[in-house]
Amino acid sequence: MEKYKSLAVLILAAGSSNRLGEPKQLLKYEGSSLLELSVKNALNLTKNVFVVLGHKEKECKEEIKKYSVNTVFNRNHELGMGTSISFGIKYTKYFDNTLIMLCDQPFIPLEHFKALIKKADNKNIICSLYEHNSKKSVPAIFPKNYYEKLEKLDKDFGAKFLLKENKTIDVKLKERFTIDIDTKEDANKFLNL
Repeated sequence: MEKYKSLAVLILAAGSSNRLGEPKQLLKYEGSSLLELSVKNALNLTKNVFVVLGHKEKECKEEIKKYSVNTVFNRNHELGMGTSISFGIKYTKYFDNTLIMLCDQPFIPLEHFKALIKKADNKNIICSLYEHNSKKSVPAIFPKNYYEKLEKLDKDFGAKFLLKENKTIDVKLKERFTIDIDTKEDANKFLNL
């Protein structure tokens, strides 16, 4: 349990979902919004949960108001995911590790997040390895020694280059769990809308 105490979860939920045409954070799946599903998963891992909001901040806050999480507003969210990571990491830098997760991947099971945490060693990035294409991606745990690099991110690059350029410990994630909801077609197909 010690690992869980030194862990913060950073949920990225600030995007404007341009390709989808509506805020994906608020899309429903089995009665809960994608944002709420992310928050529930995160709270099953630690009480140190930080949600980066941007687009439709008020509606998103309303969606998760019954949960005890920290919401922070990224005023530069339109510039892309990198700004949300660099902004959010300022709030998690007091923890040994930060698990970064997206709110548009509703099918990742809790067991996968726990498997990532189990591998955390306070020095290596622990990332998800997509089984079908060997892509390293989030959800991923970044130890404190990477926070400075994460704080320098900007625009729409995210932290992918850090996963490519550094030694990582990988946890396989089956293809059916890697789906993220980016378009209307995705939403209709996977969320049964």
